[in-house]
Amino acid sequence: MGTIEKELLGKTAEDFEDPLHMLCYVLEYMVQQIDAKKETNNNCRTKRARNQEEEDKDYEDEAEAEASTGKQKRKKNKKKKQSREIDNGPNPPPDLPRQFRNEIAEKYRGTQIVLVIQKQIFKSDVDCGHNRFSVPVRQVRKEFLTEEEKRKLNDEDLSVVLIQPSMESIEMNMKTWVMPKENGKTSSSYMLKTKWGEVVRKNKIKEGDIVQLWAFRTKRTKSTLGFALVKIRAGKQQQQEEEEEIKGDNARTASSSSSHPRVSQVSA
Repeated sequence: MGTIEKELLGKTAEDFEDPLHMLCYVLEYMVQQIDAKKETNNNCRTKRARNQEEEDKDYEDEAEAEASTGKQKRKKNKKKKQSREIDNGPNPPPDLPRQFRNEIAEKYRGTQIVLVIQKQIFKSDVDCGHNRFSVPVRQVRKEFLTEEEKRKLNDEDLSVVLIQPSMESIEMNMKTWVMPKENGKTSSSYMLKTKWGEVVRKNKIKEGDIVQLWAFRTKRTKSTLGFALVKIRAGKQQQQEEEEEIKGDNARTASSSSSHPRVSQVSA
């Protein structure tokens, strides 16, 4: 008990009524230490998540500059010296696929279909701790909200419906999020949240994917605002996973063929 005695605020065995009293004190001390360590770890994770959010916002701002000028503009990132390639997808953006147009027309009697954003999926977009899809306000290609909806988003969430890449529909919430930046300015984004993590898992959305978000109007849901999420191109991560899966299938096929050699029948 010598080492523990020194840590327990200078207490020794003589300071306790009996061994049970001392054991209870030791256990209580250990629990406090564990709780303190957990709190420290949680603070570190929160700080890392915040740093990742800020880093992604920096890159999204660069993507915005590149999309608006047609030239690639990069800023020096103090936290990360290595530059990160920004891919905004094909320009001009492809039109909304026919199957989505049919779904919007037939299921929702949708109108006023507009492209909201075409963007690269960032790490924070697929992080389960964030559970949201970010649409930077300054990158919105065409206005899709009414003035009433904008005012509502200042104070509360907006209920919306989302047609996923799988063509399944899901109800989500949308909110406006304002993030302060180191230079004293702010960056505003619309966030699709609540069930975004489910959308990521079911549709295998990965960092680096290029997606489009389209908006439309409908009278067939409690909210008149609907969205369609279209995956334009898989990122490098998903391409590598698909290549590895194909290699694995080919290897299993080859192994199965070699273990069952073809037997030639010889006529008598």
